[in-house]
Amino acid sequence: MTTKNGESNDWVGAISKRAVALGTFNDWSKPELIGLTDQELEDYQEKFLAMKFYCEGVPIKDIVVATGISRQCINYYAGRCMQLAPDGVWWGCRALLPHLHIKDYCRTKVVGPKLPEAQGGYAGALGAVFYKYPKLEERFNRKILSYHDPDTKNEFRIRSKTLHKIFLDLLKEFGIKENEWPFNTKCLGQHSIGDHIRNVRDGNFGRIVCNEGEREAKAHMAVGKGQRPGLIYTEPYDAVEIDAYKFDCHSSVQMKAPNGTYIDIRISRIWVVLMCDCASGATLAYKCVFRSEISSTDVVDVMRYSIVGQPKPEPVIKGLIYPEGSGLPSEVIPECKGALFTVVKFDGALAHLSEKITNVARKELGYFWTVGPPGHFERRPCVEHLGGLLSNNIFCRLLSTIGHGPNNGRADNCEKIATQTPVLAEHLLHLLDVEVAQYNARISEGLFFLSPLEYIRRKLEKDQQHFLIRTLPASNSRGVTILQLKKIVTVRGNKDGGRHPYVQFLRVHYTSGYLHEAWAMIGEKIVLHIDENDLRLVTAFTMEGFSLGNLIAVGKWADTKHDMRTRKAINSKMMDRTLQVSFEQDPVLVYLAFLSTSKSRKSIDIPADAATEAKRVADEGGLPLVVSIPRSEQATYLEGKPLEFSDSLIIGKKNPDLNELLKQKRLKS
Repeated sequence: MTTKNGESNDWVGAISKRAVALGTFNDWSKPELIGLTDQELEDYQEKFLAMKFYCEGVPIKDIVVATGISRQCINYYAGRCMQLAPDGVWWGCRALLPHLHIKDYCRTKVVGPKLPEAQGGYAGALGAVFYKYPKLEERFNRKILSYHDPDTKNEFRIRSKTLHKIFLDLLKEFGIKENEWPFNTKCLGQHSIGDHIRNVRDGNFGRIVCNEGEREAKAHMAVGKGQRPGLIYTEPYDAVEIDAYKFDCHSSVQMKAPNGTYIDIRISRIWVVLMCDCASGATLAYKCVFRSEISSTDVVDVMRYSIVGQPKPEPVIKGLIYPEGSGLPSEVIPECKGALFTVVKFDGALAHLSEKITNVARKELGYFWTVGPPGHFERRPCVEHLGGLLSNNIFCRLLSTIGHGPNNGRADNCEKIATQTPVLAEHLLHLLDVEVAQYNARISEGLFFLSPLEYIRRKLEKDQQHFLIRTLPASNSRGVTILQLKKIVTVRGNKDGGRHPYVQFLRVHYTSGYLHEAWAMIGEKIVLHIDENDLRLVTAFTMEGFSLGNLIAVGKWADTKHDMRTRKAINSKMMDRTLQVSFEQDPVLVYLAFLSTSKSRKSIDIPADAATEAKRVADEGGLPLVVSIPRSEQATYLEGKPLEFSDSLIIGKKNPDLNELLKQKRLKS
């Protein structure tokens, strides 16, 4: 709006701006003034007072008299304070700070020609190009942020040098001539374009990490935002976290050599499955697994241990003691014996997604299960934190440590050290158990300087024991029967042939004194309750629920304790004819001797995988580890009928590949 003389009438804009500002001063953002000098602080206070009067409706002339600030400056400061800041609100009193630019520099002067070695003169040139060609900036920023472009192919972690070349091509596409910026400069605007690339990447850091970051970086992007999660667990056993970790070191086992001495044989890998409480962070149970990978049975065992108690390893390290009052909650807190959990948080491992976990165990224990997105370990902070503590406090401190990666803490010759300076698996299990007990009894700042065990006790004692933990009925008396495998089988037998009734599970017959004479049950279906860690016997029930007692495995299968994995491994070896077991021999002992047989006649050479499997089988059955001499030199395999191996017999050899034999025959013909 202008007057008759053509002069601008600024009072109209000033009135409308002031009408908006009236009564809003208390809502304006106020900065921290601790870093200002005395002169800067005095100037700020004058501006602050002027804006306060401005928002209260004091006449402008009175503000000028009170603060000494001119009318034009008052309107200027008011306009700055009422502009939107990057955080989405007005700048407020923050705009009154000295040397603060609230908008980017915009060049208006045309970039003129310069001598090649002349300095300066290009300030704001890139901004002027973007102001003139808005689409150019949009397309270039999409390239920086790795958005999909149908015309060109994007690179992974695209370099600044490549982006500079892309920008020059875009300039030519938009009609920028060779005598214009940046083509008329020595470095073709490389420094200005590089600064713009860094600013765009810093302003979109989350997208850059999602596109180019490592797995840990992507997971950490979801934490540290100051926002609490939607579900907060404050009571013990509300939710638990389960995960598995492999030991970050090489270890060995002691095996008895044929000459009576003990030698150290390296094993391949040991896993530990952990269960932690979300509210207290306490370790509820754990299990060590001597295999290359864990299975759903191991996860079920950890759940059972948290309810009925966990077996403790032998104290093989002298002087290593448990702190007073330490241990697992089910051991030291009577109310936690038989305690059940409500929610179980898993990751996406196949062992966690099995039918046994998501259906069978869930129905028996009555919990909810949840699986987070892949690569987001921040959903399970307690168990991840515990896994890191065990790694740093125990395994990465040993001489045989493999570190956290090939170039991160790996000891030199760690495989040889595991046997030359023995790091026995029994020692690791003892160290692990003591560390877990100490962790549960160690005070935590996150729990307001209470230990996880003390936190659980305080919760149980609060409000005159008003809080009650959900428990499984008769958990103490049921023991290992919790979470047992249930399978429906048919009673077999033949009256005419004189074959007494029996049932079969994993190629082994089971019967009992009662079932042996129950001819009327032939052809009937019954339910077997199977302890997967001990297949020597099973418990049978009729379909109506009546107990038939324990059924014992027929033959030598009932002599040595073994689990389902061992049974399947022996059956597999017998099927491909690499293992021969006679009726008089204990299959578990034969299999253990097969694993412990040296592959070399001159030296004791047992592969790490075979030694790991032998350690697992020996621990299950309570058997010693003994190195066997090569088969061609041994008289007997184990106690029982001698095994005979002949080159003319196929027994004792692996079953030949018939397709390969036919192929060779066709080639000869």
